[in-house]
Amino acid sequence: MIDTMQDEDLAKADLRNHERLVQQRQPWEATYQEVDARFPNGAGGFNGTQPGAIRGARNYDATHITGNQRFAAAGVAITTPEETGYIKVSFLDEDLMKIPAVKEWCEYAGKRLYAIRHAMHTGFVASANEDWDQLGRYGTSAVWQEARPWGMVYRTLHLSETWIDVDFCGLVDTVHRCFERSARQLEDFFGKENLTPKMRDALATPGKEDTKFKILHVVRPNTGWDEDRLDHRRFPIASRYLAVDEKLFLRRAGYYTMPISVSRHATSAGELYGRSPAIDHMPTINGLNAMRHTTLRAGHKATDPALVFYNDDGVSSLATKPGGISPGFVDEEGRMMIHKVPGGEAGLPWAESMIEQERQTVRTAFVEDFYKILTDPNSRMTTTEVLEVMAKQGVLVRPFASRFAMEKQHPMTNRDLELALQNGQLRDFPPEVKEAGAWPVIAYENPLAAMARAESTAKTRRWLEGAQPLSAIDPGVADVINAEEILRGDAEAMGVPLRYVRPPEEVAALRQKRGEDQKAVADAELIEKTAGASLDLARAGQIAEAA
Repeated sequence: MIDTMQDEDLAKADLRNHERLVQQRQPWEATYQEVDARFPNGAGGFNGTQPGAIRGARNYDATHITGNQRFAAAGVAITTPEETGYIKVSFLDEDLMKIPAVKEWCEYAGKRLYAIRHAMHTGFVASANEDWDQLGRYGTSAVWQEARPWGMVYRTLHLSETWIDVDFCGLVDTVHRCFERSARQLEDFFGKENLTPKMRDALATPGKEDTKFKILHVVRPNTGWDEDRLDHRRFPIASRYLAVDEKLFLRRAGYYTMPISVSRHATSAGELYGRSPAIDHMPTINGLNAMRHTTLRAGHKATDPALVFYNDDGVSSLATKPGGISPGFVDEEGRMMIHKVPGGEAGLPWAESMIEQERQTVRTAFVEDFYKILTDPNSRMTTTEVLEVMAKQGVLVRPFASRFAMEKQHPMTNRDLELALQNGQLRDFPPEVKEAGAWPVIAYENPLAAMARAESTAKTRRWLEGAQPLSAIDPGVADVINAEEILRGDAEAMGVPLRYVRPPEEVAALRQKRGEDQKAVADAELIEKTAGASLDLARAGQIAEAA
């Protein structure tokens, strides 16, 4: 424990502020517990279920579970697709972007940031899926990113141990994490010299190394920011780790960029925490499970019904197992003396139809139709139809996907950029950039961007279809169409890898070579024809002289 960073008043203020955030979120807790009851959660969650215990015991239908899994897969696919280098770096100054060295640095930086983020040891891919999964459940999710000695680390924080607050503009600027870790884990992260006396005692006592301690991590704007200082006050964002029971700080530091990015699926005006598809459609999910429970009971009754009979004489000999023999339960006229109790099986088809309608509502809430387009497109659809469907689905997913880009993806990439430059993982800016004092801007070439362009591309396709019959009337119509630019535009809109499309310079060179080859062939044919004609003339002259 370092005495110089201790501040009793600040510790008490942090704990008071944390209590305020806890009370502020209290109305949401019951909703989150209802979500946990419906969605299996191995982390304990808001219900505090022990790890490894059976979850979702109240579920009789799994549509919402599979829907959220596909929602997460689709969210990752349209924002951070692992198979494409979607990070594009540039500068707003057009004159800078005309400089070859600056343009080359931007291309290099985009590839390098993608490689850093998607390296196997970072855990980004797993974290991204957990992040979207949590957005589908609770509507709010936080991801912590940090540079460790071996590289970047990304971890999705469970909402049950994370609280947020916003600035004047409604953007998340404060995050509190309250979690438990063992003394051994705390030593690994903070170092033994920074631990409290109780933590050191636990480490020194055999068998007590795994004693857990509650830690409060506060990340918020630094009210005492002074960039000329050499301690924690030089950072615009403050970061403090507080041992709750002992009210002692384990670390006081800071950041230049936000280390915990928080995104919200959807909010109405004035809402602090986001709403998820699960929260918005919880009544439908509950109703669907109730209906499914009822039909299961009806099906059970239909397949294994209760029996009725006139009296109980000899009923003990009734065999209801498959292949069983029950003599004496048919009268002389062949009528059954035992009958089954009607179990509502006549209503099963109607009930199944109603259940399917409710399932479709849940699937729509989790944009499962869009997931089907990503994974199983209709092979009979034309290119134009695919583009039109992409544009329509883009209208549905763009609101929350664009918000994700603003609140989560953009801050994370800028922090990646800062840490990469700070740790020598990225080449320094070119001299021209330093002289201009410019900072790069980030764009994303992912399916979300492609969907935004799909409508324009679909209109172009329809325009070409309309031009086709006109070209039969007037062949000059084809002169109006710039086929090469249309082809390049389609490739960009449909997410075709750039390496599949030849650059204009290479195309020009191929055309020039093709023209030269054709000219050489034509010249050879001309020479051959000329030589043949000369030979014919010579022979004609010889014949004339002989005559």
